Amino acid sequence: MSIITISRQSGSLGDELANYLAGKLSCEVITRSYAMENFFGDDGETEEGVSEKLADSAKFFLSEIPGKNGITYKDLLTQKITELADSSENLIVLGMGSCVMFKERQDAVNIRVIASMETRKKRIARRYNVTEEEAESTAAIGDRKHKRFVSILFETDLAEAELYDLTLNTDRLSVEECAQSVLALAEKKADRIKISDETSKDDSIDHQTAVPVFKNETEEEFAKILDMYGIEWMYEPKTFPIEWDEDGNIKMAFSPDFYLPKFNLYLELTTMEQKYVTKKNKKARMVMDLYPGTNVRIVYKKDFQELIERLRSFGG
Repeated sequence: MSIITISRQSGSLGDELANYLAGKLSCEVITRSYAMENFFGDDGETEEGVSEKLADSAKFFLSEIPGKNGITYKDLLTQKITELADSSENLIVLGMGSCVMFKERQDAVNIRVIASMETRKKRIARRYNVTEEEAESTAAIGDRKHKRFVSILFETDLAEAELYDLTLNTDRLSVEECAQSVLALAEKKADRIKISDETSKDDSIDHQTAVPVFKNETEEEFAKILDMYGIEWMYEPKTFPIEWDEDGNIKMAFSPDFYLPKFNLYLELTTMEQKYVTKKNKKARMVMDLYPGTNVRIVYKKDFQELIERLRSFGG
């Protein structure tokens, strides 16, 4: 599941990116026009004609909805978008302060799309057949309106870097290149969330870190091989308790070196002598017995290349 919010400067190709991603993910783009048409006035939630007032004034969103016990139009907007996010496999929300709505959600990817004014005014001038001076004025007005909307509803500056997971500058990036970056980030976040969810369910331990620190050269070499063949990996993301004392304290645990999300496969590398390899094999079997659906394989250094070739043959 991917929730992608896109905040953009006028003329930065943010709208085009949203539509391109929607095509890739086979989902809908929730825009302000969509919200006005589907959330307000015609569905029985609010009185008829309110969408026009909301379109004219950001402050009107802070007004209470008659007969709704103190609920404002802003509350209803947030509620409706959140419900869509919870019920949809994928969702893209364009603007409307969605970066603020979803800033605390781990499953959201919050994107900011920017470009220089020089680039943006040229794009707007070409698209609408106006002078660059008129285009610059159009871009500036659009930026002010976006910023004002978020400032009034959420008391937040739209330009705050902390709101975003990724900022894309389309002075030098195409829509397709931006989309590839966003989709890769969404996939990585989904993998991390999956590991976190699994650990909370099976009482294993989440060991995911911001920066992988390899314990030895063998692990670093293997990571480079995986990268070379485009195989996604996570380093020691999880620890599996496998033996406890009478008081329930963990006596033994196993942290496989790598996890390959696409193959749902944990790998433990070894260059050790046989007696230690035997212990690792025993731990791997215990993990698979205690945690059904978990696949662990012990890999010798001499088997690296053979394993990579097998993974590639399965679409790695």
